[in-house]
Amino acid sequence: MSAADKSRCGDARAAAAPASAPTPGADKPARSASALARNEELARAEKMRREFTANVSHEMKTPLQVISGYAELMANGLVPPEDVPRFAQLIYEESQAMRALIDDVLILSRLDEMAPGADEAEAVDLRAVAERVVGRLTKLAADADVEVHLKAEPVTVQGNETLLKQMIYNLVENAIRYNREGGHVLVEVCEEDVPAGEGASGEGGVRIGIVRVNDTGAGIPADKLEKIFERFYRLEKSRSKELGGTGLGLAIVKHAALYHGGEVFVESEEDVGTRFTVRLPIG
Repeated sequence: MSAADKSRCGDARAAAAPASAPTPGADKPARSASALARNEELARAEKMRREFTANVSHEMKTPLQVISGYAELMANGLVPPEDVPRFAQLIYEESQAMRALIDDVLILSRLDEMAPGADEAEAVDLRAVAERVVGRLTKLAADADVEVHLKAEPVTVQGNETLLKQMIYNLVENAIRYNREGGHVLVEVCEEDVPAGEGASGEGGVRIGIVRVNDTGAGIPADKLEKIFERFYRLEKSRSKELGGTGLGLAIVKHAALYHGGEVFVESEEDVGTRFTVRLPIG
């Protein structure tokens, strides 16, 4: 045993010997610091909730005003008969926008309340989920003149299938909506090795499930890449609303990935396109 080891053992024995009673209140600074940190965290969470509520109220106000205004005109007989179908279509479109917003708010609220892995995990075939998503978006892609290709291998992860499907759906839908006419979307599902130290928690040398969505859209400016996962953030507000975006799709992607112990990355080049990559643990 080295001198240093003997010294440490000696210190340990000395510490174990009877000692005088601690001074009352000696640990107050530590308790106070801990309480202050908890209070600050609660204050931040409360601020985020207030901001989220305010944003939801603001986002719902516009479609409600449109629906109410057009409905009032029709109820008072102020709409010529030939214009009634057009007004009815506008009311329908605004109600659909509101429904989409409410659906996304409910999903995010659920994710906020759920601890990672809170639901009983089930085996989810990511290739099968991606195939269903691409099938559901066939008409949207055709209307936008965008070709969607799927390149998928069998990949099974443990998780919540509904959330994983919503995550993939949001990525593919965005890739179609914000693409260019005649553009392409490539959806990839595969397994990859994570080099040591590159995982979400610093782990490496393991197999992970990959969902990658590539598009040929206008791209995202480098200084905006960190902001696109924020709630209600829109790169082009007018275009996003015109295309039916709620501003919550990528926030759902981020939180769904985190819920499954994964992470999401984005790479983009203006006038070339964007690539979103989701890494999910297998097992």
